[in-house]
Amino acid sequence: IVESRRITQMLAKQTPLTKQMLSKLLQTSSSKPKQLKKIHALVLTSGFSIKNSLLTQLLENLTLVGDMCYARKVFDEMHKPRVFLWNTLFKGYVKNKLPFESVILYKKMRDLDTLGIVATELVMMYMKFGELRSAQFLFESMQGKDLVAWNAFIAVCVQTGNSALALECYNKMCADDAVLFDSFTVVSMLSACGQLGSLEIGKEVYDRARREGIDCNIIVENARLDMYLKCGSTEDARVLFAEMEQRNVVSWSTMIVGYAMNGDSEEALALFNMMQKEGIRPNYVTFLGVLSACSHAGRVDEGKRYFGIMARSSDKSLEPRKEHYACMVDLLGRSGLVEEAYEFIKSMPLEPDAGIWGALLGACAVHREIKLGQKVADVLVETAPDIGAYQVLLSNIYAAAGKWDCVDKVRSKMRKLGTKKVAAYSSVEFEGKLHYFNRGDKSHPQTKAIYEKLEEVLKKIRSMGYVPQTGSVFHDVETEEKECSLSHHSEKLAIAFGLINGRGEDPLRVMKNLRTCDDCHVFAKFVSRLTSRDIIMRDKNRFHHFRNGVCSCREFW
Repeated sequence: IVESRRITQMLAKQTPLTKQMLSKLLQTSSSKPKQLKKIHALVLTSGFSIKNSLLTQLLENLTLVGDMCYARKVFDEMHKPRVFLWNTLFKGYVKNKLPFESVILYKKMRDLDTLGIVATELVMMYMKFGELRSAQFLFESMQGKDLVAWNAFIAVCVQTGNSALALECYNKMCADDAVLFDSFTVVSMLSACGQLGSLEIGKEVYDRARREGIDCNIIVENARLDMYLKCGSTEDARVLFAEMEQRNVVSWSTMIVGYAMNGDSEEALALFNMMQKEGIRPNYVTFLGVLSACSHAGRVDEGKRYFGIMARSSDKSLEPRKEHYACMVDLLGRSGLVEEAYEFIKSMPLEPDAGIWGALLGACAVHREIKLGQKVADVLVETAPDIGAYQVLLSNIYAAAGKWDCVDKVRSKMRKLGTKKVAAYSSVEFEGKLHYFNRGDKSHPQTKAIYEKLEEVLKKIRSMGYVPQTGSVFHDVETEEKECSLSHHSEKLAIAFGLINGRGEDPLRVMKNLRTCDDCHVFAKFVSRLTSRDIIMRDKNRFHHFRNGVCSCREFW
């Protein structure tokens, strides 16, 4: 209030001002929009508006408090604003989620030589807002893209889950002789390959980096470690980890999380003990891996003990976060203790989010807990109405119990809310290219051979004792129709493709975007026994390593 009166008095009395006095006022009023406008008036009346430095300070403050309309007014008064001022205004639009205004600003900048800097920012904003097509169009229209622009676009593609686009972008960048990639590119691309489950391409990216003399520091090696584990290649990861000259907490945590994800809980927990013996202090990610390992192995008491260590720790950085609570709910629910998991959520000191409730709903689906599942689904409709997966889970719970009228009600509600079900797909890598399959897919060039191979395999494994798990079909149809539906699931098509094209001695790697069904799990076990070939399948929750008819999950998934 005192400062506001002082500014008002200066305006009324036309007090002689210095640049230093105005700068000081801007500092003390940086979070007060009304006072900033008064200071702007002082700048104008004192004749300092020709000095962009004061207006720059004012502009930055206005963008921070979110008054973008007035910020634009100040910007338009500036005399030949330099590129960093355009960037300041642009970042303000990004921060305050005003994409339309940022596009107008971008169009105004078209004639500037320094357009690329702001265009890169605009592309990243589009990606973060989910405007993929606009981001891609703008990026491709940029002239003379430098390494910073390429790296920024690839990185934001990976961060937003668009790794296939990141790979496409990387290939285009490599075709441009004027741009040489660096260690930042390598880290992003290894992360992209990990997300896609593309082991061959990931290895090629790393090998090229070594050939071109790029600094493969510990950040690169950790990204490579993560890529191996996300592709299900635990042996490659084990060898790399042993050979690493330098290892930090990220290296150890990556291995522990990776082993847990691949179902090797024993190795994950053994590594955690080894890490502590070597004096490496675990962080919150390490404990996520430890809790996940306990969850996948059904080690309830051990999981509770590790969670207790975090909760009692004097180290604030180890205080359990929502992800750790979700792990505990998963641990209890996966072990059939769904009521205890529900009580655990109710006793949380944090507000449970959709991820935590979703973990409980998933457990209700596995253990067919209809009553509690309905209760949890009602909560999720309120907290995450746009995530269709939760409503699909509830529908599946009813379908498994034969309550088809309830299934119809859930699906009707989904239609009214405009909630869409995520389409399931599976992918297989072959000769540096990813091949995608949907259920009943007939778009692949090798469709005829794929279906012939699938029928051949189904005939052989039926004679070995395979019986379709029709409980995996959540539609009210006859058994024969259910069996037909199951036989064309995306995982089966991907496996058939791999059997046709892959080398017999190599593991067959299949990546599924959703949880695999019981029938495809049984199918993969029989195929691994029939062909004496390892099948590595990654679904939304974990890896399944099939060898000679046995899965690494030990039927606990």
